[in-house]
Amino acid sequence: MDKHLNRYQMLFSLGLIFMLALAVGAFFAGVEVGSARTETRYEAKSLQAAAAKTAVAYTQQDLVSFYHTVFSPYREFQSEWLKMESRLEARSSAPSVGQLEQLGELASKKRKEIEAVALEAKGSLLTEARADYLRSLDRFVDAASHQKSAAAGSTPERFLTALRADKDYKQATADSLSGQNRYYSAMLAWASSTRSAIPQQAELAGVVSLDKWSSSPLAVKNKLVADLLSKRGRMRDFLPQDLAGAVDQLIESGEADKLGLTSFQDAVELLSGTGAVRSGDFWQIKSRLYGSEVLPQLPFFLPPES
Repeated sequence: MDKHLNRYQMLFSLGLIFMLALAVGAFFAGVEVGSARTETRYEAKSLQAAAAKTAVAYTQQDLVSFYHTVFSPYREFQSEWLKMESRLEARSSAPSVGQLEQLGELASKKRKEIEAVALEAKGSLLTEARADYLRSLDRFVDAASHQKSAAAGSTPERFLTALRADKDYKQATADSLSGQNRYYSAMLAWASSTRSAIPQQAELAGVVSLDKWSSSPLAVKNKLVADLLSKRGRMRDFLPQDLAGAVDQLIESGEADKLGLTSFQDAVELLSGTGAVRSGDFWQIKSRLYGSEVLPQLPFFLPPES
């Protein structure tokens, strides 16, 4: 028997070897391409994560600059508007066309002040908060103009009812609370960059137990209060830290347990219903309750004499 390969067998063997070589090459090429794609996706995700982190990497100077160029001018107007509402609620003054005109002029003035100064921080939360406050002032101008006829000869009760039903007033209030919410969100992002144990974001979703509330950092508590105020849609003269501090005082004193309160929302209902929260309350308890908390050096976190 002839043990040598004939020509056809030789060609078949060479073809088989060639096909096997191609298959092995394709396999390793596929592995390399797949690996490269995986690395590319990983790098893209890493870049996105880095970009997201950069977007919320607010500095203390960003927060301070926003306070002086946006928050403080807006707050000056807001305080005057809330004083008008407070006097009407107390029936200590009657609706006045002249006062509405003055408030409309003040809103326009503060809008020009805010718009005239460029915001140093380019982070989205602060730029969006600035836009919210500007829109709010525009709507307050419109609301003041619309309600002049309602103010003439009206009782305080009827005027407040008409004012609070005004669509521009409602939008002005919503924009104001949205601006406040974004500002406190930026503070939380800053606190997170300062202390890793503090989450970068927090959102009020569902009932918050007092145990969970008590274990949260102050920056988170302030953000949760800002969320709650936004959802309620009513401007207040106090700031989120004033209400957060009032809740913590209620817990510390033992009154929350005595009254059977189990959630942050329960505590807020009690405090709001009794008018127990006032602007500046936070200053009275900061050193006692929040000595180790991370807070930016903003004027409203400091006592007036500071």
